Amino acid sequence: MYSGMASSGATEENEPQFDDFDNYHNEESNESIRTYLSSTVYAEDELENLVEMVQRMTILYSLDHSDWSEDTLNIIRMWLLKPSKPMLTVFYDSNIITACLGFPVAPILDISYFVRSPNQIFTSDSFHDFVNFGTIHNDVDGCLLRVLELAYAPVFRNHSEWDDNIKQRFCKALDKFLVYLTGMHFKMSGMTVLYVPYIVKQIPRENISYDPEFVKNLESISVFWATQIRTLLNDKTLNVPNDFVVLEDEYEFWLYRFEVLQALNTQLEQVDVQSIIKILRNSHSVYIKQIDELIYESSYEMERAMSNIKYLHLLMDPCAEINLTDSPVVLSQLLPKIINLIHFIWVNSEHYNRRDLITGLFRDLSNRIIRFCTEMINLDKILSGSSRFGIKVCNLSLNCCLTYKGIYSFMAKENIKFDSSLGWNLDNAMIFNHVDAFMERLNDVIDICESMIVFGRLDEAESIPKPQFGGTTGPEFEKTTELVESQFLSTLTALNTDSKELILNVHKNDWYEEVLKYRRTVRSMDETVQRLMSNVFLHVCNVEEAIESLNVMLFYSYRSSIRKSYLRQVTEVWLLFCNEMDSTSHSLMDRSKLHETWVPYYASRAIGYRINIERLAWLRNRLNSSEWLPNVSEALIVLNKFENLRKEFDKEMRKSYDEWQKNCCSPSLNQKLDRFLLARSKKKKGLLECNIDPSILSICDQAQHFSRLGFSVLGPVRKIFEKQDTLRFVYNSVLQVCLNYNHILAALSEQERKFFRSLIQACDRKIAPGVFKLSYGGDLSDAYIADCAKHTTKLQETMDMYKRANKNIARTCEKICNTPMLKFTFTGAVAISIFESHLSNYIRRVSNVLRGFYNTITDLLFAVFMKFQPVIEDIPLLLKSTLLTPAVSTITSTLSYCMCERYRLLSNKNMIEMQLINYISDGADERTKN
Repeated sequence: MYSGMASSGATEENEPQFDDFDNYHNEESNESIRTYLSSTVYAEDELENLVEMVQRMTILYSLDHSDWSEDTLNIIRMWLLKPSKPMLTVFYDSNIITACLGFPVAPILDISYFVRSPNQIFTSDSFHDFVNFGTIHNDVDGCLLRVLELAYAPVFRNHSEWDDNIKQRFCKALDKFLVYLTGMHFKMSGMTVLYVPYIVKQIPRENISYDPEFVKNLESISVFWATQIRTLLNDKTLNVPNDFVVLEDEYEFWLYRFEVLQALNTQLEQVDVQSIIKILRNSHSVYIKQIDELIYESSYEMERAMSNIKYLHLLMDPCAEINLTDSPVVLSQLLPKIINLIHFIWVNSEHYNRRDLITGLFRDLSNRIIRFCTEMINLDKILSGSSRFGIKVCNLSLNCCLTYKGIYSFMAKENIKFDSSLGWNLDNAMIFNHVDAFMERLNDVIDICESMIVFGRLDEAESIPKPQFGGTTGPEFEKTTELVESQFLSTLTALNTDSKELILNVHKNDWYEEVLKYRRTVRSMDETVQRLMSNVFLHVCNVEEAIESLNVMLFYSYRSSIRKSYLRQVTEVWLLFCNEMDSTSHSLMDRSKLHETWVPYYASRAIGYRINIERLAWLRNRLNSSEWLPNVSEALIVLNKFENLRKEFDKEMRKSYDEWQKNCCSPSLNQKLDRFLLARSKKKKGLLECNIDPSILSICDQAQHFSRLGFSVLGPVRKIFEKQDTLRFVYNSVLQVCLNYNHILAALSEQERKFFRSLIQACDRKIAPGVFKLSYGGDLSDAYIADCAKHTTKLQETMDMYKRANKNIARTCEKICNTPMLKFTFTGAVAISIFESHLSNYIRRVSNVLRGFYNTITDLLFAVFMKFQPVIEDIPLLLKSTLLTPAVSTITSTLSYCMCERYRLLSNKNMIEMQLINYISDGADERTKN
């Protein structure tokens, strides 16, 4: 053995290091194993024999011999060849059997282990003596318990080489450990199992020993039994911190308690346990009394659990109906039945007749309602933009909670009336503590949803447009709304990311800190929006702009803290309309003595009242038709004031009408139509004037306006009003005749009027019936007007032609005067012959031009003559020479002068030559001086 260990130690200095299976598998092969084997004390056959022993001693679940692989066997060989590795483990990894020199790093179901002393070298004969092996599965403490209890404990107790004192002390410590291990193991499974020493099962029932040490050992075990049973019996209520315990949980708890108690009583009735109890009783142990009491109490508690299960089972069907409901409204309909059943349990149950237990049942019912409402509220959907859905669901949940509290209070009062001895003095604070907290959380969610609509424009029911304000300050206001919206969206994202799990969980108080941060942020947004409203209305000028601004900011009014400011602005709009009515009334009173020039006085007053009342009525209708506007108390006052103002304006229109009727209805009204159509002007000689009475036109205009305003025209005015179309036609026709005639005469001078006297007299003869015969009250023929228009048009054409001819003659004369008779184009000295030729040619051309001008004038004079030929005899000779000969004489004298100058120049050549020479010499002298 010593030499083997030395050899092994010497070999370790040069051997390769194998830390695990993967390194070995990657770095060594079967050939390297044989090479390494040649340097150790193991023969190849002996090594294979040891490997087979390890395989036979390996116990794993569903182990099959065909699962062994060469890689796994190489790991086993390596463990045998490396004495420095104390442990070998074999296990299944992904259904592949695997081995490693140590513990695996991944979780496994079961494992077989082999442990040896450091540097221990095995042989085939001594392998079982020096190796420690076993199998452990995932239930480690259970596996350890079974091994110790069934394998080691009997061996230790039956070991004869130990002294009795040592054996008793060891067995007592072992039992104590097994008692603790048994209790801990089954307690983790929710069971209470009493530990019974295996030696008790081996002792014959008729030869029970009363050894004092053995009895003391049993007493220590009974003490632990008592502790276990007492702990089990004291577990009478279901207490789960930070969780909603509901009625189903209470029922499941009592089912579980019944099963545990039933299992305990079954154990207490077993032969082994009864044997220990009998030994303790026969030994007059001091612990037997508490054991008997605990046995009785466990039996009593089991009966109590059965009774509680029987009564709590009545609540399971209504609770199952709650699971099938899809709305808090349906849940509210199930609450009266559940409350009645709880009251029935309170009255009839032998064990559930305590107020604290019934309070617990009502608290569980409250938790069930909270859990149901929490499941109905989808916070992911709400915080993603479904604000209307969130408000609807939260309101339904709030109504459900309020209905629950109302039904509870009502049934409590009614039950007190029927059975005053029982009373209903439960701890309502404990019952509704979570409900009140949950309702507060629901209000927080509703507040968040309202803020989503107000600040984030997140409304799945409608598309809220982006606020757009008019005026020069509109972009500034829009920038403020964008800033508020972006700030809220970032706050909402933070809530959705960090605080979503806290909102409806009433057991987590961290939400209160988060909601305080949220409320501070939203409060700053409220103040910003309120300032925005005030600034917007500072720039509002009239009712229409105010209504548009209110419509733009309507969605802000959905928030209660802003709604007061919004209602204040709505009140301002109604007051603005009231001020508009006051200013309109004052302006009409101030201008009562004035009127428009195009409307008569009385009609102007009535029209002013009608226009303004219709404008105010339009504003009133605009306010009333805005159904989205909230109601305010000032609205009714302003509307009543408008109705009173309408009545006042109607009275003023009636008053204007009555005054007009009184002033225009005179006895001489019909005589005003007897006036002739035309009259000679007294201020401007020769001109015509329309001879109609101006009051007739005013009467017709006002009658027409009052008729359109809805008033009836009565009396003599009606006769004139019925002729207004005819009168208007006659007046316009006569006025046109006057305008045409006066336009002609105004364009002629006194001498020209004498020249046109015959034509003017002919036109006067056609117009004369209107001056001396025809009146506005009689029948007027269209032929008269047409004949007058014909003659005035003919006279106008003659005058226009005469004016144009004179104008053209004057222009031609100006051209004659402006035509140069001589023009020299050469400079310096030229031959007299060249000069004469140039002069002759230029004078000839000028003569032709002047002759053309003369012909033009004669053509114009002939045209004028042709127009006046029918009346030429009636024109005085002196007037003819005065008006027609100036142009002719002018052109004739001009042409004669030109011809004379031509002959004079040709006859005085020598004189011209001398003048030219002098001119040239003078020019030379002048240039010399310069």
